[in-house]
Amino acid sequence: MKKILFLCLLLVSIFSLNSCFEAKAGSIQIINPDEAATLLDAEEAVLVDVRSAQQFEAGHIANAINIPVESENLEDLIATLDNDQPVMVYCNRGGQSAECAKILEEKGFKKIYDLDGGLSSWEASGRKIVLKEE
Repeated sequence: MKKILFLCLLLVSIFSLNSCFEAKAGSIQIINPDEAATLLDAEEAVLVDVRSAQQFEAGHIANAINIPVESENLEDLIATLDNDQPVMVYCNRGGQSAECAKILEEKGFKKIYDLDGGLSSWEASGRKIVLKEE
């Protein structure tokens, strides 16, 4: 009886350890501005600003593309992205980007990063944004 119990515990432990080390495809990682900057410096992710076009034009992170989460043709815009390439999304504070990250996950994107606190946290960390030229 003890051998059977030991064997069961061993199997459960092995399966638990295995699941801890597997990378989850399509999982969303919440990242801070330092982690985001590292990803962007390494050019490892497409940067997507999910705010409205007006908000984007008023100021955004350099090299970001604008795909408004509230756009009527959101599906078409998302289809222009490569779902095998990492994507980092952000908005003003994190609400809209979380919504967009879930949509990307549903569409089969493999690596999705969501900037915690959005553009506000980016600026609060001392990083610059691209401002509209007057």
